[in-house]
Amino acid sequence: MANNLNVTELDFDQIKKNIKNYLKTQDEFTGYDFDGSGLSVLLDVLAYNTHYNALNAHYSLNESFLDSAQIRGNVVTRAKLLGYTPRSILSPRATINIVINAANESGAFNSPSTLPSTITLNRGQKLRTTLTDGTNYDYVLLGTHSADLVTNGSSTATYTFSNVTIAEGELRELKYRVDAGIENQKFQLSDADTDTSTLRVRLQNNQNSTQFDVYTKFESLTGIDSTSQVYFLQENNSGYYEIYFGDGVIGKKPASDNIVTADYIVTEGGDSNGANSFVFNDSITGLTGSSTYSVTTVAAASGGVDAETTESIRFNAPLTFATQDRAVTAEDYASILKKQFTNIDSISTWGGEDQVPPEYGKVYISIKPLLAGALTQDEKDEIKGSILKGKNIVSIVPELIDPEFTNLELDVFVKYNPNLTDRDVVSLQAVVKDTISDYNFNNLNKFDGVFRHSQLLRNIDNADPSIQNSNVRPRMFQTISAQQQNNNFELNFAAPIFDSGSSTDFVLTSGAFKVGGIDHFFGDIPISNSSKRQVIVYKIVNGVNVTTVADAGEIDLALGKVTLHTFVADSATSIKITVVPDALDIAPARQEILNIDSNFVNVTAQIDTIATSGSSGRNSYTTNSRIR
Repeated sequence: MANNLNVTELDFDQIKKNIKNYLKTQDEFTGYDFDGSGLSVLLDVLAYNTHYNALNAHYSLNESFLDSAQIRGNVVTRAKLLGYTPRSILSPRATINIVINAANESGAFNSPSTLPSTITLNRGQKLRTTLTDGTNYDYVLLGTHSADLVTNGSSTATYTFSNVTIAEGELRELKYRVDAGIENQKFQLSDADTDTSTLRVRLQNNQNSTQFDVYTKFESLTGIDSTSQVYFLQENNSGYYEIYFGDGVIGKKPASDNIVTADYIVTEGGDSNGANSFVFNDSITGLTGSSTYSVTTVAAASGGVDAETTESIRFNAPLTFATQDRAVTAEDYASILKKQFTNIDSISTWGGEDQVPPEYGKVYISIKPLLAGALTQDEKDEIKGSILKGKNIVSIVPELIDPEFTNLELDVFVKYNPNLTDRDVVSLQAVVKDTISDYNFNNLNKFDGVFRHSQLLRNIDNADPSIQNSNVRPRMFQTISAQQQNNNFELNFAAPIFDSGSSTDFVLTSGAFKVGGIDHFFGDIPISNSSKRQVIVYKIVNGVNVTTVADAGEIDLALGKVTLHTFVADSATSIKITVVPDALDIAPARQEILNIDSNFVNVTAQIDTIATSGSSGRNSYTTNSRIR
């Protein structure tokens, strides 16, 4: 009886071998040379076809799951099943004030003036910025703004537009006709670089109608019925966004011959982040070219980013699905903001029970923007208002806190064998500094960025084959801006502060500041029966520290908190306040962020005498102390 064909193998060679073994068991092929050229080619074709089908089945199965799909269109489709729409490319946005001086307009000071009493800047009107490298970028108004004429006799005639939001890119407009005969009709936005956050969708009854109904993007089923004027947005398999409308049950269904107008910004993403100088580059109805335009920047351009990557979709879609568009846990707040707020480089959220001291009934949010050190007040209002309102529990109050940066100063010592490298000591020190800079970029400057001492040492040891070992002494510092009076500062460091256990060794050190023309410094002394220490101000006279302010603040070593008060300076000056962390690893919490300041990375490269001279080099081998 013939053996069955083995179908468990997937590799080409094994498939061919199984087919060959099967044919050898058949009476019809007795005595055939299966390694001969003719039959071997036929077997190759059969094995190739089987292998090809197996791969197709394998790939098709992989593409059915969010975790294993490789084609972006399939990842987007799986994410859609979780209610997730990938974020588009986002344009940088800036806030400006525009003052139009119309004094040179003909008839400006006639009685009555021939100038319009009100002028309007329309959505899409253009400005231009030039970056330091000479590259020009066009910006457009996102909304419509009006301003009244202000005159003063025959000297001034101005229109002032305040807090105008502009975005980088070009305004595009598309028009479509609704055909009710097409089931589930969709309207594709024809630009791959569409910023969907700027999308505006309007409907007219027909092409002759002058009335527009503005439709809003669907966000939640709450309050949606058959008359709700909402549109739905999705990314299609070609990578373009498309809009569609309700079916008459969930959302209003457009009628045949309705005209859909979609306008949006086409942008280059984050290329012009940081732009802060703009020139008005358009004409205004009612004014001639004799008017002059003054543009001042309220907030520089920020928030421009590339479209969401496939891996980001794979990561964020399940998290967003878990929140169900509701803010209950601290993680829910982070997930919602990542989806709906653009200007986020890093975000930290925590409950009031984890605040110091605890604040029950609150959830805290700290956001590090893409460029600036903190969010503007308008951005905070947007988060608490339009984004979180209606999603969070009524009894929970969201509070936005600015990030607190703790800078790190590093003393770095490396032992190296000069016989194993072509670099001189200066080049070797430069390589170590570059390694530390890379570590800072890749691991710190974000809320979950932990300074891991051993990890940094490993990176330094691997920076050059000649490096035998390394040692790093970290210190934490912040900079205050002291004034001539009313100085009061509270500094929160990202780790507990090292206690020397001595009444003479300072825990805190500072840069010099002038009082009465003489250099003064901060120091500290123990407080009787307390784990805290008292900050003093002193000057140096003949090499001896002389206290001039006996109580200038307090140090809470366990909390890493320093308060400064009751001191004056001759003039406004910056003072660097430095402390030693209690541990070599530094883990920031809540709103704290670590950053290694490259200006305070001191690298010392020393020849390893044992590596170069053997046991005879032990006598000249030196080590470095734990504390400076």
